[in-house]
Amino acid sequence: MDVHLAAVQVEWSPALYASAGVFRERMVALARAAVAEAGERPRLVVFPELIGLPLLLTAAGDDEAVRAPDVVSALSRLARRDAGRWLLTAWRTRRLGASALYGTYAVAAFRMWHDAFAAAARASGAVVVAGSAFVPDVDEEPSRGWFVRDPSVNNATLTFAPSGRLLARTAKIHLMPGAEQRAGLRCGRLDDLQVVATAVGRVGVAVCLDGFHERVLSTLDGRGAQVVVQPSANDADWERPWPPGPDRSEGEAWFDDGLRARIQARASLRYGVNAMLVGDVLGLRPRGRSSIVANLVGAGALPPCVDDPRWPGVLASAPDAHSEAIVTARVPHPGP
Repeated sequence: MDVHLAAVQVEWSPALYASAGVFRERMVALARAAVAEAGERPRLVVFPELIGLPLLLTAAGDDEAVRAPDVVSALSRLARRDAGRWLLTAWRTRRLGASALYGTYAVAAFRMWHDAFAAAARASGAVVVAGSAFVPDVDEEPSRGWFVRDPSVNNATLTFAPSGRLLARTAKIHLMPGAEQRAGLRCGRLDDLQVVATAVGRVGVAVCLDGFHERVLSTLDGRGAQVVVQPSANDADWERPWPPGPDRSEGEAWFDDGLRARIQARASLRYGVNAMLVGDVLGLRPRGRSSIVANLVGAGALPPCVDDPRWPGVLASAPDAHSEAIVTARVPHPGP
């Protein structure tokens, strides 16, 4: 049996976050497009890191905040209007700074994000990995409705079953030095990594930088993951010299040292799906080529590599690092 893997390279823009309805409709449309050639095969659709982050501004109800030139300007605009709400959240949670900010809009933003990708999963009949957002741990219980279970904020992703039911929440473990560390985020824990059984195989998530770390990949492999998903938002020019070694470009380093290389010769991991974010929101201009890769050791019959022969195992990739694209591959089921 074959399975259908898809990485959605989303081009974000302020217009995408005009309302919860606009965001949901676009995610549903992209998920449907991603499985248009899946036939009756089991399917997995992956969205990029940070795709849910601007929903905090949508939830704040300020139409202009998401159009601000940078994050600081957007937050300054909201601070003038919502300082009282931020202080009340800080008092209730006994947390200041970014946690109070996120907590003020957390439930509404989480619901927008959750509901959009639950709808995308149902509409596409796919296992859907919903990119990521900066959110505290939000839960739902009949007598309380939706509420913040833990006010600590992670860069976290959600995985949905084709029914739209939530399967897993995964928090990013290795935060990017600088921006993410200054954003008041809490690191996820290696011990909390989950592997979920789905029709496309056992799926684990490594959020962006986590996919470059041996301990994350070896942990997922040891727990039996067969497909590793890497939602990414690389806020750097894809063609720039790579800072640790300027003899190659940013993009070359991703293919040389990233998910393609890191899954080779693993015991359980067979495939990797990396979905990249592109576009321009709040002065953030991520760039990257989404890809689907395979572990070539004992892989059996696979689609031919369509890219540069320097990178064996790349089954499919986006044509460029700047435009919206859907990358797909039909591959043998990874096994029992």
